[in-house]
Amino acid sequence: MTASPSELREHARHYISASDADIDAMLAAIDQPDFASLYSHIESDVLFDGALSLPDELGYEDLKERLQEIAAKNRIGNSFLGDGLTDLEPSPVVAPVCDIRNLTTAYTPYQPELRQGTLLAHWIYQCSMARLTGFEAVNASLYDRSTSIFEGVCAASRMSRGKTVALIPETLYPGDLEVLDTLVEGMEIELVRVPADTATGCIDFAALKTAAAEHADKLAAIVFPQVNTFGLLEDVDALTDLAAELKVKAVAVIDPLLLAPGGLKTPAEFGEKGADIIVGEAHHLALAPNFGGPGLGLFGVRFSAKERNGVRSAPGRFIGKARDCSGRDCRVGVLSTREQHIRKDKATSNICSNQAFIATIVGAALLERGDEGLAEILSSVRMRLADAIKRLTAFEGVELAFPDSVSVNELTLQLDKPVAEVLSHAHAVGTLAGADVSERIAGGRQLLKLSFSNRAQDLEALVSIFQSIFGATCEDCAASLPELPASSIRSEAPGLKRYSADEVINYYKELGELNVSPDDGCYPLGSCTMKYNPKVNDWAAGLQGFTDVHPQAPIEDAQGCLYLLHEIQEWFKEITGLAAVTTQPLAGAQGELVGIKMFQAYHRDRGENRDVILIPRSAHGTNFATATMAGFAGKGGKIVYLEADTAGRVLNEDLDQRIAEYGPRIAGVMITNPNTSGIFESSFKEIADKIHETGGLVYMDGANMNAIAGWVDLGALGVDAVHNNLHKTWTIPHGGGGPGDAMVAVSERLVAYLPGYQIEKQGDFYRPYKEGKSIGSFHRHWGNFAHKVRCYTYLLRLGHEGIRRMSAMAVLSARYVQQQLVDDYALMPTGADSEPRMHEFIVTLNEADYAHLESVGLRKTDSAPRIGKLFLDFGFHAPTVAWPEPLGLMIEPTESYTKAELDRFSEAVKAIIKLVKEHPQCLLSAPHFTPVGRVEEVEANRDVCLSEAMDALPTLNSPRVSSRELTKLPVDEIYTMIVEAIVEPVSV
Repeated sequence: MTASPSELREHARHYISASDADIDAMLAAIDQPDFASLYSHIESDVLFDGALSLPDELGYEDLKERLQEIAAKNRIGNSFLGDGLTDLEPSPVVAPVCDIRNLTTAYTPYQPELRQGTLLAHWIYQCSMARLTGFEAVNASLYDRSTSIFEGVCAASRMSRGKTVALIPETLYPGDLEVLDTLVEGMEIELVRVPADTATGCIDFAALKTAAAEHADKLAAIVFPQVNTFGLLEDVDALTDLAAELKVKAVAVIDPLLLAPGGLKTPAEFGEKGADIIVGEAHHLALAPNFGGPGLGLFGVRFSAKERNGVRSAPGRFIGKARDCSGRDCRVGVLSTREQHIRKDKATSNICSNQAFIATIVGAALLERGDEGLAEILSSVRMRLADAIKRLTAFEGVELAFPDSVSVNELTLQLDKPVAEVLSHAHAVGTLAGADVSERIAGGRQLLKLSFSNRAQDLEALVSIFQSIFGATCEDCAASLPELPASSIRSEAPGLKRYSADEVINYYKELGELNVSPDDGCYPLGSCTMKYNPKVNDWAAGLQGFTDVHPQAPIEDAQGCLYLLHEIQEWFKEITGLAAVTTQPLAGAQGELVGIKMFQAYHRDRGENRDVILIPRSAHGTNFATATMAGFAGKGGKIVYLEADTAGRVLNEDLDQRIAEYGPRIAGVMITNPNTSGIFESSFKEIADKIHETGGLVYMDGANMNAIAGWVDLGALGVDAVHNNLHKTWTIPHGGGGPGDAMVAVSERLVAYLPGYQIEKQGDFYRPYKEGKSIGSFHRHWGNFAHKVRCYTYLLRLGHEGIRRMSAMAVLSARYVQQQLVDDYALMPTGADSEPRMHEFIVTLNEADYAHLESVGLRKTDSAPRIGKLFLDFGFHAPTVAWPEPLGLMIEPTESYTKAELDRFSEAVKAIIKLVKEHPQCLLSAPHFTPVGRVEEVEANRDVCLSEAMDALPTLNSPRVSSRELTKLPVDEIYTMIVEAIVEPVSV
């Protein structure tokens, strides 16, 4: 049986499908002798001198053995750790859904006609969470609970017309508080801490009212948890009503699991009017701890007849109901004018990804569990909690820390012995006996918190440990679990229908068939690096030795995880040529924020107030939004645009003028290299030298590292900070838009300011430490650890030679395809035809072709998006359309495909221009073979619907011809099919 293209890629050396003969032929076609010649236009003093000092590549089976050995270094014990990250038994649908490649490997659904699978998976998540929370608008864009709380505060400030103070209780988790403090540094937002009542363990209400009065004129929000850091139920009704009385926003931090039938009431029911914004963590609804990440930040606002505007202030992406041009029901992204790719520095957030695939898995798990399954989990947790309270408080010296407050799913005990002693004793016999929370409240008490789940937990072992430490028992002294107050209980079930595991799995397989995947062929989405995602990476990330490690486990138990983080730090130092690396950032956009905040800390440390950031006008939208989040758009700061020359490079004369104008105020410059036209910034080192002379720093957006990794020494280039998108260059799957991930490497200037933990090797032991001037934390734990596993697995398979070969092949593929298209299309930027492109290039129509389209009533500005739809008809995803050039099609073939596959793709692109010339009316009715026709996006944004009750699974529209079938057909046959399928549209 012939192997599929995906199977061939999986076992190809360095995952490069092209044979040596292919490579030689492609080099000959562009008149280049070898890979090194592809970089001959770059100054030699910024190129690495030969091979990287990294290990040789591992064979496929050796790779798997190595990862198993690393995972085995971790120790999984009898665990009562949770502390905001409950370890639930995964639904049986999780693993099978994770194996549906057309869902895991697809990109953000910018082409809705060929992405209905992803869109419907998101829709199911939105609708399920809406039923669970009572909030009509819930999205899946935020990284985790910490980020969601921060974004909730920012949204509340926007809703409150610029009021900037938020009251933050110290009964939130410490990790969340640290992330909040880090993110607001430099912004106009002010967080005012409110202490806990030492008697109740809940928010000190008197202190809260005092703080509210002191900040009345600027108060935007009161943030509060439904269940707090001690596992105690807060008085959400009183807190919500106080916010309403003060006319500020109530931001409720929730755990969606606790809203199951028989559990806590929804935030829509808090107080008289309900909360305004909800935030929280949802990844535990489907996934094991994964050493802390990726997470799934829950974010929601009201969207009803009474409240329509809050969603306009929300961050992230929403999916809405829509219809196609033939009236078929479908889904599409809506309200995107709030986002960074459109609004730049005025966006509601710099977030550009979704936690899309985590939301997909959670949505599937909620379908399999339904009301009944969720109720079973919560009931099991409550029963274990009740048993633990009764048995543990029977020991003398053990009592409820806050007997007058209500525990929900976690238990905080006060001990008459040091908590550290109890934890150490338990650890010695294989039990993780919870978390030491003694320092979370004043009073100097010894407080131990235990968390309960539906996973196997050996309470007998825990009781035995307590017996050996505390000895005597007093059965009459034992406490009991208080009933949940009637006023706190959910009034009615969410109404989530339960489906069998087989029904869910089969449905999600059908959803996958509505997408297109890089597994099957070229996915030319420029600036997104849609390369092949090796299956072995996902296999490694799914090893139980990695997935089941809690991020707060003792470091002795997490040596495999820490070893891997240390290794990946060292690899990226070598790959970038820079001094140090942080593994904490959760996406490229957050990597940018990390870098810019380090710039600010560096300047503050030197006693300098630098409030100007320079950014090329053609940069990714995240750059501008990041600068705003860092505070450059407020308090007198300024984001200054740099103009481009005819090649899209930074115009040196304009840079010189900006330096002369702003010199001592310049904090730094952000430059993408290669730039968004696919052209290397040949003056980068000169620019860096000029910025350094002014005292500023240099940030390189590393979104396009796939072109230069292993070849260009970023240290020699003058870079002070750079992020590497792991979901682009380093092959973690896009998952329908996320989770993303990033590594940030820095120069010696910034090492002292790195966020989160660095991992150092002490003999054979790996230990975390924080830099002395660290800017804080961007994640409450270790970052997206599961993605680090995927990335490291890829690196081991590449080795030092594979990294250089990967990048060179990406450049070769792009230049080879470009060479085949230049006779039929014009290159952009105009006037830069002779400039060597790197891994991507932009084409557009010739003026004669535009004139022809206009003569038949097609506007020039509509051409790129409509031509993009024709790519779908040939079985490909569209290139990036109308960005960064409004008339452009940005094509990035990547290194993953054979010469024959690239030839067929080029043939299809030539057929498209032939269609434009001979049958221009096809642009009005394209696409013709996708599950739905052209989606009426304007209508969907005019009459927005973000959720609805799901009495049945959404009906699926089958593709008229599947993408997989189209990739097997001759291009000329598809051409004929398109001509025959042309219909006269109602309007242009």
